[in-house]
Amino acid sequence: MKEPDSSIFTNNDYSDYAEILQKTSAIKHGNKPTSRKPKSSKGYKYKTLIKPIWEDLYGYSSHRVGKGLKTTIIPKDPIALVERLDLLLASKKAGNTGVRNELISVCDELLRQEVITKDLYKKLMVTI
Repeated sequence: MKEPDSSIFTNNDYSDYAEILQKTSAIKHGNKPTSRKPKSSKGYKYKTLIKPIWEDLYGYSSHRVGKGLKTTIIPKDPIALVERLDLLLASKKAGNTGVRNELISVCDELLRQEVITKDLYKKLMVTI
């Protein structure tokens, strides 16, 4: 059913359905046993029945697969920040273009803690 009526199936039926989805890989993208992505949709059945089964079976939410971190976590210790800044600057100099956001965050925190001056901060921003 597109929108199963929860009043007509039991917990045992739900457990059996979960087992069928897992054993047949019908819950996985492309029905491939090796897939780490769910066969998802925006439908009622997926949201209310299949998604909770996926989370129970595989221990993570399907909507977070492949999204990565959205925040940069940086240390508060000024010595660790300076060491991180040195490492990130060396990484950037070596050609790594994916460190810019973290470099800015580290510089912002160093300025906030008054470890670096505004002039040095401005110079760093120009090089970044």
